[in-house]
Amino acid sequence: MSLQRKRIVILGAGYAGMMAALRLSGKTEKQNTEIVLVNGSDTFVQRPRLHHTATGQEVPEEPLARMLKGSRVLFLQGRVTAVDPDAHTVAVQTGSGSEKIAYDILVYALGSVVDQESVPGVRDHAYVLDPGGANGARAMHRRMQALDESGARIVVVGGGATGIEGATEIKGQYLGVDVSVVTSGRFAAFKGPRVEAHIRDAFRKQHITVHEGRKVAAVEAGRLVLAGGETLPFDVCLWAGGFRALPLAREAGFAVNERGQIVVDPFGRSLSHGDVYAIGDAAHAVEAPGVPLRMSLLTAVIRGAHAADNIAALLKGEEQMPLSFAYYGQGIALGPEDAVGFLAYPADEPVGFILRGKTAVYVRNFFVWLLFYFLKLERQRPGFFFWLGKERYAKVRQASGQWEAVGSER
Repeated sequence: MSLQRKRIVILGAGYAGMMAALRLSGKTEKQNTEIVLVNGSDTFVQRPRLHHTATGQEVPEEPLARMLKGSRVLFLQGRVTAVDPDAHTVAVQTGSGSEKIAYDILVYALGSVVDQESVPGVRDHAYVLDPGGANGARAMHRRMQALDESGARIVVVGGGATGIEGATEIKGQYLGVDVSVVTSGRFAAFKGPRVEAHIRDAFRKQHITVHEGRKVAAVEAGRLVLAGGETLPFDVCLWAGGFRALPLAREAGFAVNERGQIVVDPFGRSLSHGDVYAIGDAAHAVEAPGVPLRMSLLTAVIRGAHAADNIAALLKGEEQMPLSFAYYGQGIALGPEDAVGFLAYPADEPVGFILRGKTAVYVRNFFVWLLFYFLKLERQRPGFFFWLGKERYAKVRQASGQWEAVGSER
């Protein structure tokens, strides 16, 4: 790299983008760099607590200005409308108009949104656990407030962790409502039979009905239309049927997968544009980093830190390292009084004992708080955050005889 001042632009201030910005602020302090963080909101969104927002619970907001205080990061509030990788510019719609920002290195961390396009009627007749929008979490809370709680019918579509947490939180906060879950596959089967059994037991005790193996063909005003023509009435529908990336990356010409995520190499770089790093939910790794990748807070924070480390290494003329990590465990909320938690080290498979009840609630909430607190610690002590499993990718490659094919240069 030359001595010319380099501008690093980071799009998105979620867990991945914020970690990348704060870590880069410290790690490139002696390099001639400028770091610009672009985000549509001026507050940090805690995505794992959006089901609390949807049910009217107080979720503390953290201003981005406070999180960035004392760092070298420049914050620009605005909505990214386009990326031009050939011109190395980003178009941003701000309160005062539109402007273009040039970059030398781009970090794409715009995350994911609930998929509202795959099934007709979702956007018009269902709510989603997104922070904003006419049918987001806050709008759902306003609708819940207007209901006669006794006998109101709430339908949650999606049998994954998001749907499970949404359904049980609704039931826990609105005891008089009738809650049901609709899923196209087997309910709660994503972490094996032991975890599934715990979740099913919690749903039985909370009197939440499960309709599994039922595909939704359309969402209409006040009812779901299932494949085959059967209908299921509702007063409120919460849609948790999958996630997708924003269309910006596809429109910009990046190599993306079917969900619109930028496809990246083991170092976090776009396969089609080497000066662009994609992290968090917006990225799809062409090779698993020693473990199967899934959307999670831990994954986002690690990928943000990893991208910062590689960009700092690039600027210093040092070798970049492939992403490698291990999972520690997972916790799934089952309402205000219950949760299920388990160790999953190292390959994201449940091992050992399983926590339930209030103990699991406390443990899960602690780790949600801890991952958020890691961002504050990273601002105070850049490079503080570390993760386990940095040798797993190498071991997997060596075992398959492919390690020699991996290098930091293209």
